[in-house]
Amino acid sequence: MLVIIAILLGVIAFAAAYAAFLYASLALAFASLACLLAATAVVLLDRSRRAPVRSSSAPEQVRSPLSAKSLEPSPGDRGPVPSPSRSAAPVATEPLIVMPQDIDATSVAQAFLTAAGATGHAVRVTVWRGDGAGDSAAVPVAVAGVHDDALVQARDSVCDCIEKGTAVLESLTVSDGEQTGATAWRYIVPFSLGEIAGAAGVDFIGERPALELMNRSAAAYRLPLAAALALEIARDESDAAKTLIDTARELARLLDPDAIVRTALSKAIKLTEARTGSIMLYDRDGVDLVIAAAKGLPDEVVDSTSVRPGNGIAGWVALSGQPLVVEDLPGRESPTRVRGTRSAVSVPIADPEGVLGVLNVGSPEHPSRFTATELATLEALAHQTAVALRNARDIATAGDLYFDTLRALALAIESRDPYAHGGTERVMEYTALIAAEMGLEPAESRPLEVAAMLHDIGMPSGCEEALSAPRPLTTVERGLIAMHPVIAAEILRQAPALHDVAPIVYHHHERYDGTGYIDGLAGEGIPLGARILCVADAYVAMTSDRPYRPSLSADEAVRELLKGSGTQFDPDVVDAMLAIRTSRSSRVPGTAT
Repeated sequence: MLVIIAILLGVIAFAAAYAAFLYASLALAFASLACLLAATAVVLLDRSRRAPVRSSSAPEQVRSPLSAKSLEPSPGDRGPVPSPSRSAAPVATEPLIVMPQDIDATSVAQAFLTAAGATGHAVRVTVWRGDGAGDSAAVPVAVAGVHDDALVQARDSVCDCIEKGTAVLESLTVSDGEQTGATAWRYIVPFSLGEIAGAAGVDFIGERPALELMNRSAAAYRLPLAAALALEIARDESDAAKTLIDTARELARLLDPDAIVRTALSKAIKLTEARTGSIMLYDRDGVDLVIAAAKGLPDEVVDSTSVRPGNGIAGWVALSGQPLVVEDLPGRESPTRVRGTRSAVSVPIADPEGVLGVLNVGSPEHPSRFTATELATLEALAHQTAVALRNARDIATAGDLYFDTLRALALAIESRDPYAHGGTERVMEYTALIAAEMGLEPAESRPLEVAAMLHDIGMPSGCEEALSAPRPLTTVERGLIAMHPVIAAEILRQAPALHDVAPIVYHHHERYDGTGYIDGLAGEGIPLGARILCVADAYVAMTSDRPYRPSLSADEAVRELLKGSGTQFDPDVVDAMLAIRTSRSSRVPGTAT
């Protein structure tokens, strides 16, 4: 039966490795290794259970560096007799091998806890990963048994144990609860395979556990623990690789810097399972770092934070261009505790051209749960963010230059008609106000702004004199002028970047009742941008001087708009224009009667 289980584990792990290969070859290597370890561990556990090791053959590779005398607790270490619920468990003469249900860190820890119960009153097993991001290179990845903080979670002994590769048994004192002052013990066994290293700590309450039997029991679990940790690392790196690939694709499609930083922060929080986070970027002057996006931080902190490069954690990271892991060690006063942060990671948002800002994530847990894998993932994410921000800014700069060029062209065309001076700017302003009043998104209002700027670009040369002459237009002149939206649209269609602008210009002389030109569209069949431009253009024309009539007052122009509402003009657009005059009269030029 166990051989069948081993084969199934191998098949499942191979399938997981193949899927991981689609995202990262490193994850495939780890998963394949974990597959073999898991299958081997199952077989070895089965053999160990059938033929338990005798007490006279304790394994040499797991030994305590302490003498038998030093393992006796000192008088100061001895506490009151434990309560019946925590009395010492009966000690077996042979190690107990318990088959874990699954080869994952939690399941193996639970099986190890059950086995350790045969050597003493074991209450908790903690599995540590030996590649922490901070100076103390050990991160807890799984816990079986009690989860309270009655037993101190000291990492120094764990790190030493991983580094030296020998098991240790140390005495502890319960810090709080009913067993305050009681004697406790921690047995730590290291395990490693290649670059994978870790340790498992077993906490006991009451009498010292049987060391020889515990050594032998731990020897049987070294391989399952290594296999479980390998699977954990492979799964984490596969998930991180997939998330990074998906994030790179998503960031590449974004052109809004605010959307980029929000997306990057959300991914960073997800990757590290952090509780707080922020992205700080240089301000407009490029002098101080300010918070551009945050999660889990008070609003007053977000609004008031400003950091000079070199000052504080974020300032140091920005100035040095190096990541930094900060841990709030027990007994150390730190302002980060006020915001519930005990461990934090800060990485520079940088590309080959320089540092743009800093990405920060924080955790309320201590010891830190940030691993070296998570630190490397955050650095990769920060680099992706820097590239996306740089591209967005370059595109925005190019767009502004393009827009300014178009504005200069529109003003040059306008200069041919002395009566039209300033009209283009006013049409642009009114279309922007109406679009905002009607709730248009930036993606819709930007093409409308360009259309307002270039709507008369197709006016035939020579028609300026006809428009300025104090006489009625001839039939030929009317025909030429009526064609200017077609000419303008044809010119705009030559530029792919103005693809969304052309329909607005083409249809801005349509009438709401369908009697306009070019195509005689009616109602909502006319593009919304064209309906808005129609109202703004008519209002500016009515409130501007012409050689054949003086300008109308703002109130007179509004009355004309109301008169044409539902026939020439879209009623909703007219209502928006009225709302602008009512609520924003101080911001709209030409509203005084």
